[in-house]
Amino acid sequence: MTMYATVLAVLAMTVIAGCSERQEPGPAEKAGKQIDQAMEKAGQQTQATLEKAEDYTSKKMKEAGQAIERAGEELKK
Repeated sequence: MTMYATVLAVLAMTVIAGCSERQEPGPAEKAGKQIDQAMEKAGQQTQATLEKAEDYTSKKMKEAGQAIERAGEELKK
Protein backbone atom coordinates (compact mmCIF):
# COMPACT_ATOMS: atom_id res chain seq x y z
CA MET A 1 0.00 0.00 0.00
CA THR A 2 2.85 2.43 0.73
CA MET A 3 4.25 1.85 -2.76
CA TYR A 4 0.87 2.82 -4.21
CA ALA A 5 0.73 5.96 -2.06
CA THR A 6 4.29 6.91 -3.06
CA VAL A 7 3.51 6.54 -6.75
CA LEU A 8 0.36 8.65 -6.34
CA ALA A 9 2.29 11.32 -4.44
CA VAL A 10 5.01 11.51 -7.10
CA LEU A 11 2.38 11.64 -9.84
CA ALA A 12 0.48 14.41 -8.02
CA MET A 13 3.67 16.46 -7.59
CA THR A 14 4.51 16.04 -11.28
CA VAL A 15 1.05 17.24 -12.32
CA ILE A 16 1.21 20.20 -9.95
CA ALA A 17 4.67 21.16 -11.19
CA GLY A 18 3.48 20.92 -14.78
CA CYS A 19 0.54 23.21 -14.08
CA SER A 20 2.54 25.80 -12.21
CA GLU A 21 3.05 29.33 -13.46
CA ARG A 22 5.20 29.66 -16.57
CA GLN A 23 8.77 30.65 -16.12
CA GLU A 24 10.93 32.85 -18.36
CA PRO A 25 11.00 31.77 -22.01
CA GLY A 26 13.96 29.63 -22.94
CA PRO A 27 16.59 30.40 -25.57
CA ALA A 28 14.66 28.64 -28.33
CA GLU A 29 11.50 30.61 -27.56
CA LYS A 30 13.46 33.89 -27.53
CA ALA A 31 15.12 33.03 -30.84
CA GLY A 32 11.77 32.08 -32.34
CA LYS A 33 10.27 35.40 -31.28
CA GLN A 34 13.20 37.29 -32.81
CA ILE A 35 12.79 35.35 -36.06
CA ASP A 36 9.06 36.13 -36.11
CA GLN A 37 9.76 39.83 -35.59
CA ALA A 38 12.43 39.87 -38.31
CA MET A 39 10.08 38.14 -40.76
CA GLU A 40 7.30 40.62 -39.97
CA LYS A 41 9.64 43.56 -40.56
CA ALA A 42 10.94 42.03 -43.81
CA GLY A 43 7.38 41.50 -45.00
CA GLN A 44 6.48 45.11 -44.29
CA GLN A 45 9.58 46.37 -46.09
CA THR A 46 8.88 44.12 -49.06
CA GLN A 47 5.29 45.36 -49.25
CA ALA A 48 6.44 49.00 -49.17
CA THR A 49 9.00 48.33 -51.91
CA LEU A 50 6.41 46.59 -54.09
CA GLU A 51 4.03 49.51 -53.69
CA LYS A 52 6.75 51.97 -54.72
CA ALA A 53 7.63 49.81 -57.72
CA GLU A 54 3.97 49.65 -58.74
CA ASP A 55 3.61 53.43 -58.48
CA TYR A 56 6.79 53.98 -60.49
CA THR A 57 5.77 51.47 -63.17
CA SER A 58 2.29 52.99 -63.49
CA LYS A 59 3.78 56.48 -63.86
CA LYS A 60 6.24 55.34 -66.53
CA MET A 61 3.56 53.43 -68.43
CA LYS A 62 1.38 56.53 -68.48
CA GLU A 63 4.31 58.64 -69.71
CA ALA A 64 5.08 56.08 -72.42
CA GLY A 65 1.44 56.06 -73.53
CA GLN A 66 1.43 59.85 -73.80
CA ALA A 67 4.68 59.81 -75.78
CA ILE A 68 3.22 57.25 -78.19
CA GLU A 69 0.10 59.38 -78.65
CA ARG A 70 2.21 62.48 -79.37
CA ALA A 71 4.33 60.53 -81.87
CA GLY A 72 1.18 59.26 -83.57
CA GLU A 73 -0.18 62.78 -83.88
CA GLU A 74 3.11 64.02 -85.29
CA LEU A 75 2.96 61.29 -87.93
CA LYS A 76 -0.55 62.40 -88.97
CA LYS A 77 0.71 65.91 -89.79
